[in-house]
Amino acid sequence: MQPSARLAATIELLSKVEASIFGRGAPADRLVADYFRARRYAGSKDRRAITDHVYGVLRARALYLWALEVAACRVNARALLICHLHQHAPDELAHFGGEGDHSSAPLSAEEDVLVATLTDLDWSAAPKAARHNIPEWIAGRLEARFTDRFEIAAAALNAKAPLDIRVNGLRVNDIHLKNILGTDSEHFKKTPYSGFGYRATGGINLGGFKAYKSGLIEVQDEAAQVAATLVDAQPGHQVIDLCAGAGGKSLAVEVAMANKGQIHAFDISGGRLGEFRTRLQRAGCRNIQVMRIGTEAEGRIAAFADLQGRANRVIVDVPCSGSGTWRRSPDQRWRVDAERLAALAKTQCQLMEEGAKMVALGGRLIYMTCSVLVDENEAIIERFLADNSEHWCLLDYRDIWASVFESPAPHTLSSLSECLQLAPHVHETDGFFVAILEKTS
Repeated sequence: MQPSARLAATIELLSKVEASIFGRGAPADRLVADYFRARRYAGSKDRRAITDHVYGVLRARALYLWALEVAACRVNARALLICHLHQHAPDELAHFGGEGDHSSAPLSAEEDVLVATLTDLDWSAAPKAARHNIPEWIAGRLEARFTDRFEIAAAALNAKAPLDIRVNGLRVNDIHLKNILGTDSEHFKKTPYSGFGYRATGGINLGGFKAYKSGLIEVQDEAAQVAATLVDAQPGHQVIDLCAGAGGKSLAVEVAMANKGQIHAFDISGGRLGEFRTRLQRAGCRNIQVMRIGTEAEGRIAAFADLQGRANRVIVDVPCSGSGTWRRSPDQRWRVDAERLAALAKTQCQLMEEGAKMVALGGRLIYMTCSVLVDENEAIIERFLADNSEHWCLLDYRDIWASVFESPAPHTLSSLSECLQLAPHVHETDGFFVAILEKTS
């Protein structure tokens, strides 16, 4: 591709992402993958350059929206890209209006004025939330969570996420990566907490690894590995994964169970469960039952009827804002607003109550989110305990940690000291919350 054609492709793809943000459609990573799948003629350098520009805009979108507001300029993909190039690759502005059928259009008179305005703009005058790419409505919530470390935490949530993998203990007896990947293991380092986790030290095309294709390793952030280990499932247990998604937690829990017992994995998405079934075969799991359930009350009551009061462990990895995964999905921060957050909290409470009914006496309910927001974490646990304190107690994650990990328990950022709140700037993982409750009567 010529440089001008790259800009045109970037604008086309960025327009799709912007439309999806407003329409709450497919996430950016899926749109990017679909875009290049339909354009296999694009070379690797073209794909990289276009993708870098799209994600560069997403990682500074709040700042660029502020700049466009100050400049009284319409918000669209071209304007956002102009802001990004002005800040990070000003020489590329000259490529607008290049030759060729697929080139981007020349800068308009209005866009020339925008470039001049951006040049004179005092970027340091941007509000703190904009400088850290935080939607204004959520900034106060993050400041309440992180207090005087807000800016450090926000910067970490806006950085690029590393690639973490988990060695599949069902398929290999020796979890040392060198014995699995050979010389390719040099591209990874051990993660600090999970006994099965490794982190890539650079760019990796994991799809080309035979060990990945054969199920010896799985992609999973260390925070999710930690959460699955804290479930403390034992061989022979009855485990329910109420919001299983594509199955990452169930697959990790299954390692501890050694294919003994039963995991009942439910989700409302047939697409995610289809991916789960593919991963099941690859991972060598034999005792996970996957079932799609609806959102209507009657259907769910029927689906769960035989499981009431029988489970040793119920995992409730609820749908949430995804604020802890902003490093991986920078567009996610624009897909939730205060109204949506309130609706999510209502669903989270309902799922907690639903899951609690299936826990046996002495069993545990494990609540998880990939969020750093109190609204979805401590607030949900406090509300549940206020309504159910005579039957449930909140266990300290450190006590369970000592029995399932060799590493020391990490410090929690949670205002409930018994719960584990992870965050990138402290733990170098995704933001993740885990609360473990035991049924006492």
